[in-house]
Amino acid sequence: MKDALILKTIQEKIKNLGSLPGCYLWKNQLGQVIYVGKALKLQSRVRSYLNPNQKDRKTRALYVELYDLDWIATRTEKEALLLEATLIKKYNPKFNVRLKDDKKYPFLCVSTSEDYPMVFLTRKVKDNGDRYFGPFTDVKAARDTLELIHRIFPVRKTKLKLPLLKPQRPCLNFHMGRCLGPCQGNITKETYSELVDEILRFLEGKKDRLVADLKSAMLDASTKMEYERAGFLKQRIEKINQIREKQTVVSLDGGDEDILGISKRDDEGQIVILEVRGGRLEGKKSFPLTGLSFSDDEEAFNSFLRDYYLNVTILPSVVYLPTSAKGNHDVFLETILEKYGTSIKLKFPEMGPKKSLLRLAEKNAELSLTERILATKLRDQTVAMKELQEKLNLPTLPRTIECYDISHFQGSSPVASGVMFIEGKPYKSGYRHYKMRGYDGINDPGMIHEVIARRLSHLVNEEEPLPDLIVIDGGLTQLSRAAEAANALDLGHIPMVGLAKKREEIYFPGEKHPYSFDIHSPMMRLLRNVRDEAHRFGVTFQRLQRKKKALKSILDDIPDIGASRRKNILMYFQSKKKVTDATKEELEKVQGIGPVLAEKIYNNIQSLKKIEPR
Repeated sequence: MKDALILKTIQEKIKNLGSLPGCYLWKNQLGQVIYVGKALKLQSRVRSYLNPNQKDRKTRALYVELYDLDWIATRTEKEALLLEATLIKKYNPKFNVRLKDDKKYPFLCVSTSEDYPMVFLTRKVKDNGDRYFGPFTDVKAARDTLELIHRIFPVRKTKLKLPLLKPQRPCLNFHMGRCLGPCQGNITKETYSELVDEILRFLEGKKDRLVADLKSAMLDASTKMEYERAGFLKQRIEKINQIREKQTVVSLDGGDEDILGISKRDDEGQIVILEVRGGRLEGKKSFPLTGLSFSDDEEAFNSFLRDYYLNVTILPSVVYLPTSAKGNHDVFLETILEKYGTSIKLKFPEMGPKKSLLRLAEKNAELSLTERILATKLRDQTVAMKELQEKLNLPTLPRTIECYDISHFQGSSPVASGVMFIEGKPYKSGYRHYKMRGYDGINDPGMIHEVIARRLSHLVNEEEPLPDLIVIDGGLTQLSRAAEAANALDLGHIPMVGLAKKREEIYFPGEKHPYSFDIHSPMMRLLRNVRDEAHRFGVTFQRLQRKKKALKSILDDIPDIGASRRKNILMYFQSKKKVTDATKEELEKVQGIGPVLAEKIYNNIQSLKKIEPR
């Protein structure tokens, strides 16, 4: 139950809110902002969070942590929407869906505030009269687009304040036909502006109209016998058509559309936009999201629509979304209209070609999310190994880590397991099982001594490389016996630690007291992963050994099961596993086994299955 004093304090604050629109900020006991929301009426919206019997899973989780409240009143709900986006970027609250990367994406800028504009990449959008196109989530794609523009359109590429007081000699770009040479002063603003208009239409996706205008200008130039100009225009038309031929036609009505798809995995997510311009699929943008653990598709898309479309430079006419994103988008659409002077339509197709495109966008989102998670894991593994080297004072980066664990059931059928991780990832070929030779009972330290001695002896005798780090699943006692085994073989220089389960503490050989590290650090995540894998591998093997032993005992001990019947059972089922999975009816089919004996065997096997190892 929430502390009554906390609730009373919050309720007193709520009394002062009134029915104003604005944003509210929920904080935890540490004063951290954990959720930012907007409301048309702050008081009633905030009060709704104080009901402990919430139907919504996210609100229930938030209720557990909320400790304090803050708010900012606004004049309208549209202002609250914009403020909400700003506050989420500022505080990065864990219960809000948010764009994962807070870096600024690049834009293509056409410096139309100048007499002779340039086209270049920038991460700063200024309100200075220049035209911006983006954002580009892929920097390489942005650079490729810039290179393409420079290849098609002979726009200037050198930073100069034009016109110059004294014309200068043109650079190599002019002689290669890649620049009209405005630095010479022999091209008018009007002629150069025509070129800039072509670039703007190209970036706006209006390639059909651009090609039609270029063809008209080319014919006009030919009529006037301006053959050099007609030749330049023809080259531009051919290059633009080459690009258009590579683009897939997805809309016969030639509209400008965005198709959105989402993929989620735990707290992480990815949204992909397929951009259709002039009816052709021109590109894909991919955005990482976080904060999705307690959020549904509607909230995720609402957050993305706000964060993305309130910051773009060109709006599509239609945005297609999955039906799971349906909801009240009125405030968003009104804000778009007020900011851009035009609006967009949100559509939720349930069948037809647009539904197919939504599935394509979703598939791309799944692939992008998988790629990002794998890249993150790889990065975390590298960080983890570096942390291990630093925190454990290892002589080299622990590229090869081995971990050993003991498994038994109340002292019976003891086995050991050894797993190997290379570059932070499981290396299954390096996994080993060990049946204990010198112990049969509860003596984990002694068994660890045996398995480490056997493993290191094998590596020395076979001249195989030694591990960079050995992890023992256990505390000081198990680690000490493992170190004894290594020292006996003059291999005490191999780094070795013990990882205790109870408090996730790390023991070092020769030191009585353990060390504690941040359990959420990449280093500790890797060590726990290694330890848990060794335990899983050992328990699986121990269970198999115990079942084999118990099965043999069952067939030996059951009355009226002699050598002949035992042979018939094993021949009929072909494997011991199939015997343990057999039903009474199946057992009756074995030669020499009647209903009574089948039931005896079946009951013994079922009692065996209920036993679990350590």
